[in-house]
Amino acid sequence: MLQRERSGVVILRLLMYGVEGLRIVDSSIIPVATRRNCQMIVYAIAERAADSINDAYGIH
Repeated sequence: MLQRERSGVVILRLLMYGVEGLRIVDSSIIPVATRRNCQMIVYAIAERAADSINDAYGIH
């Protein structure tokens, strides 16, 4: 999740730059390689996406 000027693809709410309503929820949004287990990072991204979608539609 980087700024668009730095080749980022999504904003914090996981919405893709330039495309209305499209969320990217996979490991492709990770801007740098990590030494940690990537599966745990993908789980965290999915949790953030679920929270963001719930907030966007008023689901609590």
